Amino acid sequence: MALVSISIPDELLTYIDQKVENRNELIESLLKQWQQQQEQAALAVACSLVDELALGWESEWQKAAIMDWEVAKYR
Repeated sequence: MALVSISIPDELLTYIDQKVENRNELIESLLKQWQQQQEQAALAVACSLVDELALGWESEWQKAAIMDWEVAKYR
């Protein structure tokens, strides 16, 4: 695992420390959530492009992909 150093203002760090026991876990969790959101957005764009190309997606598959994306973006 790579080590990364970030700078956070003292007042924000104090606030984080008051709210969570392990700030490293919080930051890692937030970055993972961001990564998932980016991947879901890319999937939505890909689905949209496939739909525009009319490559034979059945409407049920398209609806399922859209619903999955909608649910994932509110996690």
